[in-house]
Amino acid sequence: MGILNVEDLRIRCIVGVYTHERKVEQDLFVDVRLEFDFSEAARTDQISHTLDYTRLAAMLEEWMRREQFQLIETLAERACVLITDGFPEVRHCRVTIKKPAALPAARYASVTAERAVPA
Repeated sequence: MGILNVEDLRIRCIVGVYTHERKVEQDLFVDVRLEFDFSEAARTDQISHTLDYTRLAAMLEEWMRREQFQLIETLAERACVLITDGFPEVRHCRVTIKKPAALPAARYASVTAERAVPA
């Protein structure tokens, strides 16, 4: 078992409950932590034996821009489902969504969702 991390993936999208948030895209930063067996990739040094994190990032960006969530809690939970459905090799997924514009006096507000997939 191994761990793949993507940290601070910046995605501009519509997110929020307030009227002004529904009109203007804002930056979210996404952290993803995925556990899966990448021993075959390590043995062969072939990308076809591992999870393509470029495809992961593109999938998340396209989906987040399309869905326009109100709550980052919903976004994080559903992102875990999207990832584990799209990458069946993932045994455990953790997604953190950071929203820098949420509080003027804070660097960001964030939520984290996790999903374990039975083997």
